[in-house]
Amino acid sequence: MTSWKERISILHLEDNPDDVELLDIALKKSKLKYELQSISSKEVFLEANLDEFDIIISDYNLKNYDGLSAIKYVRSMYPVLPVILLSGTVGEELAADLLRAGANDFVLKSNLKKMPIAMERAMYSSTISREKHRFQKELLEKNLILDTIFDSFEDMIFLKDINGKYLKVNKAFCEFLNLHESEIIGGSELDFFPNKPAKKALENDEFVKLSGKSMSYELEYIHENGKRIVLEVKKSPLVNENSVTGIVGQCSNVTSRKMMLEETIKAKSILSQAEKLTRSGSFEYDADLDVLICSSNFKHMLKLQIEGDTISFRKFAQLIKDEDRQIFDEGITKAVDNYEEYHHEHRFYINKKNDSTVGNFKVVLRPDFKDEKGVRFYGTLVDVTAEHESQIKLMERQEQDRQELARELHDNLGQKMNAISMFVSKISEKYPDSDMNKVKDLAHESIDDLGYLINNISAKQIEEHSLNYAIEKLIEYMPDQINVNSNYDLKEDDISPFVKSQVYRVIQESLNNVAKYSEATEVQMNIKRDGGLLSLNIEDDGKGFVVEDVLNGNGLQNITHRVRRVNGLINIDSKVGSGTRVMVKMPIN
Repeated sequence: MTSWKERISILHLEDNPDDVELLDIALKKSKLKYELQSISSKEVFLEANLDEFDIIISDYNLKNYDGLSAIKYVRSMYPVLPVILLSGTVGEELAADLLRAGANDFVLKSNLKKMPIAMERAMYSSTISREKHRFQKELLEKNLILDTIFDSFEDMIFLKDINGKYLKVNKAFCEFLNLHESEIIGGSELDFFPNKPAKKALENDEFVKLSGKSMSYELEYIHENGKRIVLEVKKSPLVNENSVTGIVGQCSNVTSRKMMLEETIKAKSILSQAEKLTRSGSFEYDADLDVLICSSNFKHMLKLQIEGDTISFRKFAQLIKDEDRQIFDEGITKAVDNYEEYHHEHRFYINKKNDSTVGNFKVVLRPDFKDEKGVRFYGTLVDVTAEHESQIKLMERQEQDRQELARELHDNLGQKMNAISMFVSKISEKYPDSDMNKVKDLAHESIDDLGYLINNISAKQIEEHSLNYAIEKLIEYMPDQINVNSNYDLKEDDISPFVKSQVYRVIQESLNNVAKYSEATEVQMNIKRDGGLLSLNIEDDGKGFVVEDVLNGNGLQNITHRVRRVNGLINIDSKVGSGTRVMVKMPIN
């Protein structure tokens, strides 16, 4: 389409050819560049594409149509297309009707020389209308975009004027207040919120207006339904030509999040107090990242100097005393690989810079979940130093009591039994055919049994000879029907006396169990050193048992208890009909 300053495309609605010719003559005199096309019937006019023309000139009186109807049609279909009415006579009332219907102007047929001027005015007015229409359309589209963006936010969005009155709010804001937008526009916080939080909001409006800076704050109140509401509000100034002209804001309902945070803080506080009371610390182990996320009391117990709450698993393992670390590594690796629980006591350096400060801690690790996102465990670290030391002292005292009892049996009852044996032997020699020979044999057997009992009670042979010798004596006392194949030759110099005594007792208890319950004929026992670790394996070919059914028995409990008191690791493997295997690893110190 061309502008009116260039070639003008004119549609002339006229059923009189003479009038068409007269208009053409008048326009030629004006020296306008134009193209004139005439239509004489209503049907053709209504079917024409009027977008192809710059201006419509219509006769008022047509045979089957009229100019007023033509104007109304054009305005309904082409709002800004200029229309001029051409008529023989036009009264004031008709002129007013034509202008109200949308005519840009009207020209009398007797004064066609005014047509170019009327056309120029009409087309200029049309240009202004087109720009206004385009601007309104763009504004409508922008408002539509703005409304769409506003309503797309889950948070509440609002726009306020300089006086704190709402100019625009989004759908979320309306839903929160359960009001239509029209009910909110023009109001302020005082109209929709309790008095105290509303006044706080208006005070913050003043700060934003005066400072020209954004601000964030929480607005908390009790709703009329009795429920607590917490809103997180952010307000920013709207600036135009260096002046604040309004406020735009964002408001989030953080009630649930706030309450969850408070519950989390409360739970952490309770956990912290509980950990202090139980001398424990908790942690989460991420097996994929190989890190521990630990509680504050966990850090406090081990005196960890770290920022935040995360420590690498490697650094945690380095806090374990060197002699215990291999056992820890093996146990944890097995637990993680098999997705099973791990619990064991280990000695930790309380302060790695001071290796002499060592405490005993029970490490408990339990699997929490395992999925495509990874593997997670939760655990606790319990300070059992006092209990451990108490248990060690108790076991040392028990060992002393055993020694004293053995000494008492040897020095008192043993001497008396030997005297009885000598006396009975003399009588049996004097009366060889009497029953005294049977009494003599019984006395000798009693002395042997007493010796066996004394050896069982006391670990004196370790002190007087060696652990190797004491173990050899235990094997000698095994029943004749059980063949014990052993493989051991321990270098004992650097093994602590306490560990020696516990190794002896574990072997003693294990062999006693074999002799009493297993119905075995063969036993294989291997003991070897692996650096700072002592490995013990005792395997028999007996009838076996279901481990879970006898774990609470005194025999297995005693063995397990002794191993753990020296921070060792024990595994008992047995199946009915397949024998039993006891595997022990313990530090030498």
